[in-house]
Amino acid sequence: MICNHQISIGQSYTERQDAWVYSVLNNMSLDQKIGQIFMIRAYSKGDVAEEKAIKNIIRKYHIGGLCFFQGSPVDQAILTNEYQSTSRLPMLIGLDAEWGLGMRFEEECFSFPNQLLMGASRNDNIIFEIGKEIGRQCKRIGVNINFAPVVDINNNPKNPVIFDRSFGESAEEVTKKASRFVQGLESEGVMSCVKHFPGHGDTDTDSHHSLPYLYHSIDRLESVELRPFRSLLTADASSVMVGHLHVPSIDARRNRPTSLSANAVRILREDIGFDGLVITDAMDMKAITHHWKNGAGEVEAFIAGNDIILLPQDVKVAIQAIKNAIASGKISEERLNQSVIRILKAKFKVGLTYTPKIDINGLTNDINSKVANGLSEQIIESSITLVKDDDNLIPIRQIDHRNFAVLSVNAGQKSKFQERINSYSDIRHYQMVGNKTAADYQQMLSTLTQFHHVIVGVHTSGKLYNFKKEVPEEFLNFLQKLQSKVSTTIVVFGSPYVLTKFDFAKSLILSYDNTESSQDITAQAIFGAIDILGKLPVTVSSTYTIGQGIDRQGLKRLGYATPERVGMSSQKLLSIDSVMSEVIASKAAPGGQVLIAKNGKIVFNKNYGMTYPNGRKVTSDILYDVASLTKVLSTTLATMTLYDEGKIDITQPLKRYLPNIDTTNKADLIIQDIMAHHGKLMPWIAFYENTIDHKIKFGYNPVYYSGFLHEDYRIPVAKGMFMRADYRDTMWQQILESPLRTSNSYRYSDLGFYIMQRIVESESRTKLDLFCKSMFYEPLNLKHTLFKPLDHYPAQQIAPTNIDNYWRNQIIVGHVHDMGSAMLGGVGGHAGLFSNASDVAVIMQMLLNKGEYGGQRFISPQTVELFTSRHILSTRRGIGFDMKELDSGKTMNMSELASSSTFGHTGFTGTAAFADPESQLTFVFMSNRTYPDDSNNLLINKDIRKNIHTILYKAMTSRP
Repeated sequence: MICNHQISIGQSYTERQDAWVYSVLNNMSLDQKIGQIFMIRAYSKGDVAEEKAIKNIIRKYHIGGLCFFQGSPVDQAILTNEYQSTSRLPMLIGLDAEWGLGMRFEEECFSFPNQLLMGASRNDNIIFEIGKEIGRQCKRIGVNINFAPVVDINNNPKNPVIFDRSFGESAEEVTKKASRFVQGLESEGVMSCVKHFPGHGDTDTDSHHSLPYLYHSIDRLESVELRPFRSLLTADASSVMVGHLHVPSIDARRNRPTSLSANAVRILREDIGFDGLVITDAMDMKAITHHWKNGAGEVEAFIAGNDIILLPQDVKVAIQAIKNAIASGKISEERLNQSVIRILKAKFKVGLTYTPKIDINGLTNDINSKVANGLSEQIIESSITLVKDDDNLIPIRQIDHRNFAVLSVNAGQKSKFQERINSYSDIRHYQMVGNKTAADYQQMLSTLTQFHHVIVGVHTSGKLYNFKKEVPEEFLNFLQKLQSKVSTTIVVFGSPYVLTKFDFAKSLILSYDNTESSQDITAQAIFGAIDILGKLPVTVSSTYTIGQGIDRQGLKRLGYATPERVGMSSQKLLSIDSVMSEVIASKAAPGGQVLIAKNGKIVFNKNYGMTYPNGRKVTSDILYDVASLTKVLSTTLATMTLYDEGKIDITQPLKRYLPNIDTTNKADLIIQDIMAHHGKLMPWIAFYENTIDHKIKFGYNPVYYSGFLHEDYRIPVAKGMFMRADYRDTMWQQILESPLRTSNSYRYSDLGFYIMQRIVESESRTKLDLFCKSMFYEPLNLKHTLFKPLDHYPAQQIAPTNIDNYWRNQIIVGHVHDMGSAMLGGVGGHAGLFSNASDVAVIMQMLLNKGEYGGQRFISPQTVELFTSRHILSTRRGIGFDMKELDSGKTMNMSELASSSTFGHTGFTGTAAFADPESQLTFVFMSNRTYPDDSNNLLINKDIRKNIHTILYKAMTSRP
């Protein structure tokens, strides 16, 4: 450390900065000043000899900065600590991290999407957050300056080096987006470096290999290339990188790059008025080395006005050349001081007034924060572009009763795109790889034309030189034939420039890269889980021009995302795994499913344990007996529909809808009261007990049951056990004759939903199961939500609920656990439904959407609001729905962190579903805690459902 000037607390920033800068400057030798203007190359690949050499260079030449390349982030941090401790004055540490640390540490760090993808988005606030996150990651490993963003205008599709590193073709959009990136980066205390001045976009040569030429006039440069530099350098950017470009309108000298041109730097200093750091592009690039000897180029660059000479070919030669130029008077010490002062100001800005020390502990986790994944998902979502859609195919509205096929091209196995599409419908998948014969194409054509709608995913590398190989003419001819015979949507994963091959397309979507995230999110967009709002950031052809893109609103279907995408913590949600492990270990339940959705996106969907007794591992397609969730997922939904249609008025008494009830004590009970469990009804009736002959130890009471199905005994209550058909009338009569409680205080009762089933079936003239199937389950494409599941699924796909040794004397699998519902044939208003977590989540999301899902209106918003609001007499119940208990003196039925508007229900078998409108949070829990024994109350006593529900709220972070 050369100088540690004492700084007064009362001084302004400028006063404190100048005091430190000039104190250091005045104590520096000429050699130390010269060393400051050089930033040399460093690696973290474990080359001990190289590391020793760099330390020697730092000591001997007083190097001002290091620019790191390949290696590992932890090794780089360790080396940075070593190198900084070697230097008397802390060095600027630079890195090319345009798309994050993954640009240099591909295997170990996260990479954000390319800037061209960001250019398709109209949400520039996400770009700010991405810049901020990249800045945080850079700072964590000791990087002070990120050589980003690229602000070149991408107006030459043949550009081999800028290409997708640019935000696009529009100078205005590039400026806006780059500005937000810079603001985010610098907000974390990391300097940005806009590049490559005066604009590298409209070239077809890579300066790494030779000197590019740019023949535009000054007027043209001012109107296009210079615009982002002029804006950013007068606002937020700390530094600028001058590119190796020959621009005759700026400097006509032969082979004179702008990086070595005083005319070019004069535009920055005098015209734009920029007084920050001016940095050359790498001096070891062939654009320089082909035309300038070692040392000569560095001298010319410094004379031109650059402050930092980046990556000289030979630092020893370059430093000696600068010393010689100073000794000869070619460079004055005053000129040297000007650059050193700017460098010292930059170091002061980023806190390099003392030797920094990077904490290695936890570094890998810190730089791979899941926040980055969430931000990446957001920018991908907002970039997806519907380029054409002549027949209005996207988003796909109708799923039920439609046959879809997906063809993934250049994918050897089922792609992530295809896997996600499976989340929305049962779809046939095909792959096509490599060159195909005419017969191959004809066979595929004959196959695909059997479907209603074919989606073709074209997976490319995004590289110009691969277009012909990845999209051959024979394939394009095949697509044109396919499109002429069947509705076809083409989805391109890769560069927008490949769209030149698809001028014939009628329905065309562009997703700007071929990552799994892009494939996943694009599939969601096609099925209406997100809005499609992207715009082409470049002109591709006369057919596809900049700004083109059709806006389409989503259909409010559930999407899929990482928790961080919606402001939740993946790490905190992992504690659910521990809870479920304890559930299984303590035998509170054999297993289960847990699903969490927030803001319309499923962020957690896991399966735990086994089903037993067949020992099958729980998977997402396992069906559970949802027990009393039937009340809301079936009977209440049906009642809401009939209320919307004016067929049921919940303020009216039962006698209005059930004429045979008018002489009973139930006649004047009000529908909304009994649905809120304030209707004076008794809790339940053990109908099955009257049918048991306790003298018979094995087998069934023949008065009521038969082991064979025939005309009189046709109600299946279990495997090989059929009840007398007329006994249902006896059950109904018992309900009608049951006494009423004297008070209308809250008392949970199944009987009201036996009654509501009768009303629904009477007013709809349809059985409850068929009504719900046609009105909800089929239109919502719920394949796993149904009564009497054994009619459609094998027993191995259904979680058993009980070993019944008190009535049915067998393991109950696929038959409803609830005795009363079983005696109704498996369809009850209070129980009988089977489902899985994913299907239940769809219904709950439909309700959170105020009755809308998949572009279809199921229930009016007013009716959803009415039924999910508290009954006037209740602190807990809505109309059919359970809600958060507001009376602190009573047992809390869900997480105390849930909002008061949260609604849903639980089920006796160990299920739960709750939706919170305020947090837009859905929680679904499936288990079979009653297997093997009903008396197993551990799940209830341990508050498992409530505890997991609480984890959801604690996992919510402040950053969306």
